[in-house]
Amino acid sequence: MGRSSEQIFDELLVIRCQEKDQEAIGLLWKRWQPKLLSWAFNFLKDRDQAYEIAQESWMSIFKSIHKLQDPAMFRFWAYRIVQRRSADAIRKLQRDRQAVEEKIKSTDLSNNDENGQEEIIQRMLESIRALPVLHQEMLRLFYLEKHSVKMIAKQLDLPEGTVKSRLFYARKELKEKLKEMNHE
Repeated sequence: MGRSSEQIFDELLVIRCQEKDQEAIGLLWKRWQPKLLSWAFNFLKDRDQAYEIAQESWMSIFKSIHKLQDPAMFRFWAYRIVQRRSADAIRKLQRDRQAVEEKIKSTDLSNNDENGQEEIIQRMLESIRALPVLHQEMLRLFYLEKHSVKMIAKQLDLPEGTVKSRLFYARKELKEKLKEMNHE
């Protein structure tokens, strides 16, 4: 089976990228960004996180494209990078959720009986899980890991105002989710 003109063009772009041709780098990114973004979204189901994973993947791709021996394998190689980064992000999210569950369980809810405590914990966990991943991450960094706004801004390479805004909206959405659950 022969290769299509699209595949041949991609291979040529990869070869030019390996030679550090800036125009080829831009063209390769333009052609493949939507595909890699879609691939990441298929795993993560969160647009913001998929975009972040795609960007991180591009950094890895361009950093190590010179190591790719067969330009015809670019498609599989790039998808594999995105898939691995997505899997890492999912594992991290699962660890974070587990930490939240443990933190909530260890919180002293002395004014409630044991059944009431379990119900409150379950409601809180369900509410947190219902939040977008970006909001879950902000709450985790600020409340569980006790990072300051300034530290979070440095970690995520965001302005402090953006971090404050995201925290505000994460808290607001969590509050709304909890109200919804209490009224059901």
